[in-house]
Amino acid sequence: MAHITTTANRKQAPFLLAGCVFLFVGFAALVYSRFATSVGAAALYNRASVGVGFLLFGISMAVFTPCLYLQTIHKKHVDQRALAREVRGIALGFFCYVLPFLFGMGALSSADRTGAFGIVLTIVFLAIPFIYRRHRKKDPISYNHTGAAAIVLFCGVMAGIAMVGGAFSCSEMLDDLNGGWKQETFVFYEAEINHPRGRGAMLTPTTFEVSLYKDGESVANGQVDARLSVNASDWPEVALVLDEPMAEVRWYPTTRTLVGARDVDGPLAAGDPIE
Repeated sequence: MAHITTTANRKQAPFLLAGCVFLFVGFAALVYSRFATSVGAAALYNRASVGVGFLLFGISMAVFTPCLYLQTIHKKHVDQRALAREVRGIALGFFCYVLPFLFGMGALSSADRTGAFGIVLTIVFLAIPFIYRRHRKKDPISYNHTGAAAIVLFCGVMAGIAMVGGAFSCSEMLDDLNGGWKQETFVFYEAEINHPRGRGAMLTPTTFEVSLYKDGESVANGQVDARLSVNASDWPEVALVLDEPMAEVRWYPTTRTLVGARDVDGPLAAGDPIE
């Protein structure tokens, strides 16, 4: 296999190395947030690691985007006919895959009113993608131009989304730092389990989303007085305190971070000591 080194590739190497560093450090920050505690004053900074991780991931994608552009599109000969054929193929794919599926699902959902006509329409619409697929197998399209542009565009979009999400997460932490914590006595609580699924479950812990109520009137009116998000690993200790008749709770409202909780009439406590 030939090894080709050009001046342009050598110039891009430092940027690619920096992008890889940002990528792996960001991934490490996300992994750290997966296993870090969600209770205590330190938990506020642990939650910020999620935002930092996404920011670093976004920066790495922003570094990779121009490098991909230079490698795949810049100074590349563009065959106008091939490009036009690729664009037509994308447009046909939209009209022969996406729209028939949407119309077919719409016809199926209305079959209880339209009867056999709705079923026939569903079959017709859903047959279009299969017919087009058979045609495309006989006359395939190589998406050399638009495929490269799609990859560059994808990296650019991912960079923007990650940096916006990371900045929002970090701003929540800063809002809590500036606004400070709150402390109240609560009598009732409800908890829902948020169990991530799919690939996100590897980086996102299972959490208990807790709603706190000061009194029975708040419960009757459905007025949640405070919300907390507690990792499953920290929940047993926190639940023991909240199960008591009255619990004193200190928390950061924006990030819903529990600083500490204690039983008003007993020795039970969780998180940082509070008075």
